[in-house]
Amino acid sequence: MLATTALMISLSAVLLAQTPLDPVIAKFNDGAAKVNASDFKTAIADFEEVIILAEKVGPTANDLKSKAQNQLPVLYYQVASVSMKAKKFDEAIPNLEKTIELADLYANNAPTKEKAIKYLPQLLTSVGSQNFKDKKYPEALANFDAALKYDANYAKAFLGKGLVYADQFKEKEMLETLGKAIELSKVAADQKTIDQAQVRLGSYYITQGNINLSEIDPEDVDYAPSIASFEKAISFNPAAGEAYLMLAVIWNKSGEFDKAIENGKNALLNETEPTKIAAINYELGNAYFDTADYTLACEAYNKAMVGELSEKAQSKKEKVPGCN
Repeated sequence: MLATTALMISLSAVLLAQTPLDPVIAKFNDGAAKVNASDFKTAIADFEEVIILAEKVGPTANDLKSKAQNQLPVLYYQVASVSMKAKKFDEAIPNLEKTIELADLYANNAPTKEKAIKYLPQLLTSVGSQNFKDKKYPEALANFDAALKYDANYAKAFLGKGLVYADQFKEKEMLETLGKAIELSKVAADQKTIDQAQVRLGSYYITQGNINLSEIDPEDVDYAPSIASFEKAISFNPAAGEAYLMLAVIWNKSGEFDKAIENGKNALLNETEPTKIAAINYELGNAYFDTADYTLACEAYNKAMVGELSEKAQSKKEKVPGCN
């Protein structure tokens, strides 16, 4: 709460005389009363008017003008704080920005300015993340860039930009911004942000690998682009089970059964979804069968008998010698 009550008392004697300061004093006291009542928005309007009135009066009003200027950055911050507590970040952001603007203009309230600068990257990134979810990409990028204006090393803002670029298939920009997010997060020991960036990089190249597969000419089969994409996915996210699975599929089709087995085993390491586990075991079963390892082939096909894959796994299992 601002210390304005004492100021009102000190001015009471002045009110007894009729001077050009009277309107300035009255408006200042109005603002002070509203501060004491926590009516910060209306207090701002009063103190802004104090400055206008004081400038018309001249040097004799400079003290009141200076006091009003000292109040304004704090009041804008108070309004922002109320909005932040209510999670109304769109309302808080312009008031925090006004706090900084006025603190710079009047060369006062440095601690309040620093608090505003501290919160702005967080709030701007939060709003940007919501715009990203709503697929409002230009708005999201503007939010993330604004956050970086206040903190050039804010990893979450780089993460947000990278996610936008990934959705837009802007590979170069995605690599730059997600790479920066990972770099900064390592310094801050922020594993959550690192994981988010790595998972998105992995999923980007998994999508690219599947696109490459869909574009293969059946008359001239070339798996190289797909393999490169899936391997790149793994390089960014070693837990990218789907990339390992697709490599197992490709290597089985290519007759490289040892590679299929290696990738199938890796795919199982971090997979928890039953249908995907079944699909991985199906590919392992195929690779084991073609390398005449019938015991492991039987085990894999048995584990693959889940949902829609059950019929195919049963059919394959029946061809495995001694498999029950």
